[in-house]
Amino acid sequence: MSSKIPILAIIPHGGKRVPEELEGLVALSEFDLFYQADTCANEIFSFDERAAAKIDTHVSRFFVDMDRSYRDLAPGRGDGVMKKSDLYGKGVFRENTFPDHIAVANILKRYYYPFHETIEKIVTSGEVGLIVECHTMMPIAPPSAPDAGEPRPLILLENLVETEGGVVEETCAGRLIREVQAQMRKTFAGEEDTVTEKCIVSEKPGAGHIMKKYGLGGIPLFRISLSKALFLNDVYFSYDYLKVDELRLLDIGRRIMAGIEKAWEKEGG
Repeated sequence: MSSKIPILAIIPHGGKRVPEELEGLVALSEFDLFYQADTCANEIFSFDERAAAKIDTHVSRFFVDMDRSYRDLAPGRGDGVMKKSDLYGKGVFRENTFPDHIAVANILKRYYYPFHETIEKIVTSGEVGLIVECHTMMPIAPPSAPDAGEPRPLILLENLVETEGGVVEETCAGRLIREVQAQMRKTFAGEEDTVTEKCIVSEKPGAGHIMKKYGLGGIPLFRISLSKALFLNDVYFSYDYLKVDELRLLDIGRRIMAGIEKAWEKEGG
């Protein structure tokens, strides 16, 4: 097997677990936690151990959102580092049980800060030349999303952020993101047609914390979001057991990794 390629894969929303500190306080069902996570992102973007480094979390984004600043706290930020509502407006916690600031601080100390400290350690090690922020997304945007109700492509790529001064900057070169797009269109050409293109590059700046924090530090970074339509369907998914075909996930991950590797060799490496 060939050696690993110098990529850091960051998977901030793949978890579905409730922190033990919050057990008994949560109003969401097991299905809610499963479906509203970046379902199967941890498995797909493991990249068959081909990436030089990977960091993920098993804790649900509702309780510790790694793609938000630790300063984004309720009630000032409803979509902050700990959520009050899910993607459909349902309360995350049982009535009058939202954690106080001391509890939130302790949870951030245990889960949030180590996640980002690990990223910073890897980024400054000199061992990676590309950062890929990895997500899965719902085929139709949920009510809480900026594109609410709109159909999404099979793959969405992002490489733009807006700085505090209002300037839009690239987190990786346009030629690299376009080559990734070309490779994804090739590798997913056999998938069923969707109402939108198979792979598009967003023309809007991303709003996530990770892109802004790590995307302008000198190492190229792009965000990839994969539609759940590729694996949460009647062919590959069991609603009764909340289980997804593992071979399907492995196949998707390998195809994505191969496309990124080819693009990196051509335009980045």
